[in-house]
Amino acid sequence: MCSACGSQVSGLNGRYACGVCGWVNNWAEGHTALPHAGEDRDPPEP
Repeated sequence: MCSACGSQVSGLNGRYACGVCGWVNNWAEGHTALPHAGEDRDPPEP
């Protein structure tokens, strides 16, 4: 449950976000390390 508005939240690897009010938990609370900028790929062209 969102700690700001009480709505149901969803997430991945322990990082959660609320689609209703925009609350997000701290990045450090996740279960895995975030990728480095060099590992982040650009999205495919449409």
